[in-house]
Amino acid sequence: MNQKDKVIVVGGGPVGALAALYTARRGYQVEVYEFRDDPNKPAASEAKLALIPVTLSERGFEAIKSAKVPGLSEDISRHSLPVHSRMVHTKDKHGDLKETSIPYSSNGDCIHIMQRTSIGQRLLLALAKEPNAKVFFDHKLVACDLPSKIATFENVKWQGRDGEVVEAENTKVTETHSKDVGRRKSVSFDYIIGADGAHSAIRKHLMRETNVDYNQKYVDVLWCDFYLPTDNKGNRKLDATHLHVWPDKERVFIVLPENDGSARGGMVAPVEEFRRLTEHPEELEDFFHASYPGVIPNLLSPESAKEQFFRRDHLSLMSIKCGKIGYGDSCVLLGDSSHTMPPFYGMGMNTGLEDVRVLFEQFIDPAHREDVYASIDTFCPKGVTKSYTHYRIPDVQAMTDIACNHFEELKEGVPGPTTVARKKVESKLQKHAPSLDYVPMYSRIVFGHERFSVALRKDATQKMIFTGVLAALCALCLAVLVQAGAGLV
Repeated sequence: MNQKDKVIVVGGGPVGALAALYTARRGYQVEVYEFRDDPNKPAASEAKLALIPVTLSERGFEAIKSAKVPGLSEDISRHSLPVHSRMVHTKDKHGDLKETSIPYSSNGDCIHIMQRTSIGQRLLLALAKEPNAKVFFDHKLVACDLPSKIATFENVKWQGRDGEVVEAENTKVTETHSKDVGRRKSVSFDYIIGADGAHSAIRKHLMRETNVDYNQKYVDVLWCDFYLPTDNKGNRKLDATHLHVWPDKERVFIVLPENDGSARGGMVAPVEEFRRLTEHPEELEDFFHASYPGVIPNLLSPESAKEQFFRRDHLSLMSIKCGKIGYGDSCVLLGDSSHTMPPFYGMGMNTGLEDVRVLFEQFIDPAHREDVYASIDTFCPKGVTKSYTHYRIPDVQAMTDIACNHFEELKEGVPGPTTVARKKVESKLQKHAPSLDYVPMYSRIVFGHERFSVALRKDATQKMIFTGVLAALCALCLAVLVQAGAGLV
């Protein structure tokens, strides 16, 4: 009897863990190698890392549900926070604080807020129950021979909470490796999935084996994470049914409420502004008052804002597009390793989770059903990787462009009258005439499942129609006014 293929997943974040779950539940051997420590260990969960909050959309939930793990999506939903609207914080013409609520959908749809690590923890716990799955933390990919299908990992060291060097745990590893040289382990595989993030090691090895059009572009801003605690009585300081935004020209402050009553904020500002504030810390409080009115002192004390600004990492935001995300019938890139986007649309992780569902449900599974000559023991039948990459690349690149462009809307805060009018028309038609398929862009992306490239084309068509109708109405009004004026002469 033939043995089923062995699959390696590099990267144990939400996308890698979900890909491993899909693989294991189809009966294949799967091993996950994660560079970081186990997120379910207390020391790992307490780490003071710079965090970009994530939202889980309908696409992400559908991908998790499709793993068919009983109770998993319900558990994640139960521990998330549903948010139905965006709250824009500005000042009115008198200088008083002003709040404007903008619903995400006319149908009552919502996004779910949850820490990325919490989603990853639950996916890994589900994976741990699969008898044909193994997870190895603290393992860094140092080499990958794609033609020979051999990956080499190094057991790494991490700094403990008190600064001491801690030897990474190394359990069960020797059971599954053909070669063991010191701290390095060589692993053979039949298929390898790269889900190791924006700075993907697998992607670098793939690019050595084949020509890949690669585009990396930095947004000229930095992100700084802020923790916003509850008040002294443990009460929330912000409405938990909204995602909160403080827009200001070239900068924005975004706050996502947490389940425990606290909130997580992100300051986004030009690189030069971060440098100036770093050199002149005495200007930070005035900067907050001018750019993000009300954050200090309503949400943060001046002392806490300054302490966090200098303690936390200042993260670069970038986009990455790859012209090729697969190698033969033995390797594919998923998630941020194949497409990286800034967090402004909240779709980076959701797009990665959808990558997994699309790969398995639309390509791997149908190939096994339709090709009578394909062995069920073979994880990825011939030609599937190439078909998936040709199909998926236009969509993830479209989503990357959408995310980059959305920063302009966030900085604008409350849209102008033309944009507001168009969105109202789209929402009304979506609700009362769904057969017209005239749907707001945000609903197509966040609450729908159609291809991103198709959604982008449809939105462009809707904009053209609205602009044409608006121009015709303006011309009609002008003609009526001219006619009325002529009648008075």
